[in-house]
Amino acid sequence: MENLINELYYGNICPVEQMGGATPEEKEILKRIHENEEKLRVTLDEQENAILDTIKDDCLTVSASMGERRFHEAFSLGARLMVEILATGTQ
Repeated sequence: MENLINELYYGNICPVEQMGGATPEEKEILKRIHENEEKLRVTLDEQENAILDTIKDDCLTVSASMGERRFHEAFSLGARLMVEILATGTQ
């Protein structure tokens, strides 16, 4: 256990990197988003494109924040489950 904690602390374990790539369904959705964005961009002027860029940046920021929060919540849940399993195993 201590070794695993050290590995995590020193950055030798990175759960985000181990998640893998997008699923085929996700890839299709990303492709569709990109295609629709390109169609929309040609109809927008410079100011409107800047607004669209801001919206995209904000979406990425909130998505990353939510992903980090979900990771923390899942990690905490896993830790609580282990505590419960260890506690019931000693009775």
